[in-house]
Amino acid sequence: MNTLSYILLCMLVRKPCSGYELKQYLTLFWESHHSQIYTALGKLHEQGYVTVENDATHKQKKIYHLTETGKAIVAEWLVEENKAPSQRDEFLAKVYVIALMDHQQATELLQDRLQHYRKMVKKYEQKTEEYDAITDTIEKERNLGRYLILERRLIMCTAEVEWCVWAQSTIDRLNTN
Repeated sequence: MNTLSYILLCMLVRKPCSGYELKQYLTLFWESHHSQIYTALGKLHEQGYVTVENDATHKQKKIYHLTETGKAIVAEWLVEENKAPSQRDEFLAKVYVIALMDHQQATELLQDRLQHYRKMVKKYEQKTEEYDAITDTIEKERNLGRYLILERRLIMCTAEVEWCVWAQSTIDRLNTN
């Protein structure tokens, strides 16, 4: 079974979800297309790891539930050794050759990145505030993993904002010399 399948099962431990909801939650830490998600969910259903229920209000919407067999597979996967994290960032390839850009091009590159990460910081601050507003202890515990990931993303995005500001000031200093 591929990693995406395990991750989908993990997402369903928290609560039953539609494919669309799973896609939204996955964006915190995993890139995948809707087609990949729905293909994986179909296979997980065939293997008996999830059940599918049609939503009563939206006929096209399917809600996926984790089965006991699915929970057992997740428990086995959790103790496996993690693969090394991967990184692919087109922006960093451009930064690597920033000396080929004029000051305005370099500034635009950094400002685009800065603007993106400032938006992300606001988004993650809002989501962590939503977690903080949960008063039900059981619900708070059920959402703990998601909260930990949100806080990590917030810290990483804040660091990216700080780095962009630092990089811009470094480029500005070099440009005045």
